[in-house]
Amino acid sequence: MKALRVDAVLGLQWGDEGKGKVVDTLACRYSVVARFQGGPNAGHTLYHRGHKVVLHQIPSGIFHEGVYCLIGDGVVLDPEVLLREVEGLRMLGIDPLERLVIGENVHLILPVHIWLEEVSAEGEKIGTTRRGIGPAYADRYARRGIPVAWLDRSDFRQRIEELTAYHVARFPGAPPPIFSESFWMGIELLRELPRVRLSEWLIQFDSVLAEGSQGTMLDIFAGTYPYVTSSHTTIAGVLAGLAVPPQAIREVYGVTKAYATRVGEGAFPTEVFGEEAQWLQTRGSERGSTTGRLRRCGWLDLVALRYAIEINGVSRLTLTKADVLCGLPQVKVRTGGSDTHPEYTILPGWQTLEDASFEEFIRFIEGFTGVSVWGVSTGPSREDWYERIAV
Repeated sequence: MKALRVDAVLGLQWGDEGKGKVVDTLACRYSVVARFQGGPNAGHTLYHRGHKVVLHQIPSGIFHEGVYCLIGDGVVLDPEVLLREVEGLRMLGIDPLERLVIGENVHLILPVHIWLEEVSAEGEKIGTTRRGIGPAYADRYARRGIPVAWLDRSDFRQRIEELTAYHVARFPGAPPPIFSESFWMGIELLRELPRVRLSEWLIQFDSVLAEGSQGTMLDIFAGTYPYVTSSHTTIAGVLAGLAVPPQAIREVYGVTKAYATRVGEGAFPTEVFGEEAQWLQTRGSERGSTTGRLRRCGWLDLVALRYAIEINGVSRLTLTKADVLCGLPQVKVRTGGSDTHPEYTILPGWQTLEDASFEEFIRFIEGFTGVSVWGVSTGPSREDWYERIAV
């Protein structure tokens, strides 16, 4: 039996690091691009033939012919969102169903899960996207969720109705959730997809690129709890969400911005405010791809970055949005102190990414973290990119 090789692209901050572009860049070198966790609470923004495309459920390798795209078991999936994405890609001349595969243990996000976040207002407390992600994962761990493996069961609709009734009973008087026609159309679309047992399906390929959503600091265990997502965004999530053994993991590509952003509530030690924040939000187009909310902005936190690198076993760093900082006379990076009283090192700024001071910035990051910067994104398009270290 040939050995399975799995490389992973992981976010090292609070999400929105540009992982989708990194996956899109690397995808042509792999047989499979596999999403291992999360749901439509995060979007990967890509540019294909001049069109901006935001993918919430379909892996970012879909634009590469001959590359299979797997939605892995660790994902929670909204059939309506998947239906919209498939229709959008078809308008661009791409039929995802030719290469899209789904794990049989993927769990469904039902209208009642989205409804729960609305009527309970629990999501407001921590600033979630209110896409039903938390309730769907909660049902999975409570062993009452609905996996796609049940799509062909004779009691499939009955199970959905029973789960809906269970939750609705907790909120008497609230208007019940609506099951739209597009939800059921999404269910029919799912029935067209190959459903596979991951441990048996993946082994036929020699190279898999694992793609996650959100970032390390939002991991349900390793992140800034309770202001976290509901799944494992770290390398541990790759193992669980794709059902692969630890020895299959080879390269771990960690992605970080040249500064930091965060959406929603929670600790953010290097956050800036006022004109500095507005400048970064404007220059960096810092709005959430899923919610449209302005992202909180701050300086690069090397203390948090080193932590994320260590727990994920990152072997190659990717730096994004350094071009946003062009023109600043100086940049700051956090190198110590407490979360409430961070300490900074001030480095010279750069006018262009060809300046020696930008290379000095990269070298400083490498020295502090102990990991080489493999690639640098220089803009939003697929072509805005260069590799410092050959793969």
